[in-house]
Amino acid sequence: MDFILERKINYYETDRMGIVHHSNYIRFLEEARCKMLEEYDMPYSAFERNGVMIPVLGVNCSFKQHVTFDDIILIQPFIKDFNGVRLTMGYTISNKKTDAVVLTGETKHCFTDSNLKPIRLQKQLPEFYEKFDRLKN
Repeated sequence: MDFILERKINYYETDRMGIVHHSNYIRFLEEARCKMLEEYDMPYSAFERNGVMIPVLGVNCSFKQHVTFDDIILIQPFIKDFNGVRLTMGYTISNKKTDAVVLTGETKHCFTDSNLKPIRLQKQLPEFYEKFDRLKN
């Protein structure tokens, strides 16, 4: 099952040129990642209740087209790589009206305890490990 988050662009997310400011895309990726994990019954709050953090190690984006106020974007996050210690999420953002790809990107993460010491998800939360393993492409 593919997860897609539909989102309307707000005026405050645009810059002086009337296009979405590049810094907002990182927020969009996070929104989609959090919503996807909720959809698959793995909300961030459940990780944190179990002492697991998922810090971002890196972000890479390639901007293909721009979008403006009132455009509707479709954000499709997917699991690109997962080994139980590290997670790489891929993303495609497209303009709903034109189907044009707006952005491709990825975020890299690791799983840690509350002291930011790396952990193995399979040991800490085996049920979430199994879900990630089934979802990876």
